[in-house]
Amino acid sequence: MASKKFAVMFIALVFLLMGCTSQSKEVGNNASNKSTEAGSPKEGGTLKVAITGEPPTLDSHLSSAFLASQIGWHIYEGLFTLDENYNAIPMLAKDYEYDEARKTYIINLREGVKFHNGKTLSADDVIASLNRWGEKANYGAIMFNNVKELRKVSDLTVEIELKEPSPVVPILLAYPNQQTAIYPKEVIDKADETGIKEFIGTGPFKFVEHKPDQYIKLEKFKDYVAREEPSNGMGGKKTAYVNEIMFIPTPEASVRFDGVQTGQFDWADSISTDMYESMKSNPQVEPAIVKPYWWPMAIFNKQKGIFADKKMRQAFALALDMNSIMKASFTSEEFYRLDPSIMFKEQETWWSDAGAAEMYNKSDIKRAKQLVQEAGYNGEKIRWITTKEYDYMYNIAVVATEQLKKIGLNIELEVVDYATIVDKRMKPDEYEIFSGATTFTPDPGIWPSWDKKWGGFWVDEEKDRMLNLVNTEMDEAKRKELYDQLQAHFWEEVPMVKFGDFFILTAKNPSMKGFEPTPFPFFWNTWID
Repeated sequence: MASKKFAVMFIALVFLLMGCTSQSKEVGNNASNKSTEAGSPKEGGTLKVAITGEPPTLDSHLSSAFLASQIGWHIYEGLFTLDENYNAIPMLAKDYEYDEARKTYIINLREGVKFHNGKTLSADDVIASLNRWGEKANYGAIMFNNVKELRKVSDLTVEIELKEPSPVVPILLAYPNQQTAIYPKEVIDKADETGIKEFIGTGPFKFVEHKPDQYIKLEKFKDYVAREEPSNGMGGKKTAYVNEIMFIPTPEASVRFDGVQTGQFDWADSISTDMYESMKSNPQVEPAIVKPYWWPMAIFNKQKGIFADKKMRQAFALALDMNSIMKASFTSEEFYRLDPSIMFKEQETWWSDAGAAEMYNKSDIKRAKQLVQEAGYNGEKIRWITTKEYDYMYNIAVVATEQLKKIGLNIELEVVDYATIVDKRMKPDEYEIFSGATTFTPDPGIWPSWDKKWGGFWVDEEKDRMLNLVNTEMDEAKRKELYDQLQAHFWEEVPMVKFGDFFILTAKNPSMKGFEPTPFPFFWNTWID
């Protein structure tokens, strides 16, 4: 008995000593981004980051594609950013106030902030950047629909006067996806329809080189002017410890995972959940589950073709067994859950099941067939554009296509890279459905898919009217009631189909320190041991 007891104690000690490399982290909505690891930060080296594919652009105003934003927020900064609880806090703004009588946000800028070209930030750069963002970006359109005037008060003060009161201006200016990047005015003046010509911002890293399908290279900006407050989420003090970051497009999940094991990569995005069990016992890799994260969807072309008919969209949704689809795509319930809400359950203020009872996860083949018949569908080919760069998008499309054969839908999958999806989704002659996913959004009023300029062409006056009410109501309880009505309208119109929530698996090399995974991964305040 004594020898057995000793053996058990020895094994327990071994696992205790290995714990830092054999266990995964789960990152919640309130996760702090401050490092808890022992040791002092070290400067130098190159951080190699395996991303899922080639970004469609490095102009943050032009694309809501996550790959573009993920690189962009290292180069560019906005007036506001997100704290560790995903609330808006000042970034390039020194401070701000809201004047109720004038319905005006007064924003004061920080002094002495430098762009990568050596120029000092001023109100002229902010005015030019915000005006362009308002024209080009989905989030910009949401805000500028309610902007009466954007004006310069002084070199370090701007005002945003609104037509109606709105609580969402700071969070719109903070959100990192299709961010309100502040560019030098002269960069905007040189831009054309294809985008800006110089990738210049105020961030802790500056752009060096882009070799398509090989890498995007950033280097430490030595003249970066950091905030004085402690780091807080994506805000507060930012320090570039590494000399360079190499973002390396790596479409195959297995290659990303293998690269972390061998030291080819320091961090890898979107690892297949099939690899999770082996990762937990692998001392060369540290896995992390990021929760909440995104939710996957099939987006319909509502401008042309068969899905311009709402009955066809409803039939598509009604026919699906979401549990089978999500399980086939994410393997374990650790990585997915069924949920019809646009906002996540962790967002207690906003979670809602309004409108979903009749449409979500019904597997109602009889009713779906009836709607298909009423819509007059005669077996025409349906083009569904998807990608293997995000393996779950492809897997969902495959399983859903098989289910939809039961109601007679003749779906043909077109497998492309994600950049092609981003391009084609704005061309109504190119598809009937495309695969996508919506990122974690901190406020329902700024969800990009409300905007008619987003892929799929959801032109709907009633939706716009309801969204305006949500975005101009200052009372939070009343906003929630209005939002419930808006989500019910979403499930009635079915502009896209939500399959469920999913949580991403990422991997990093144990030598990478100071990094905490979040829905918006960033690599300042991170070093290589």
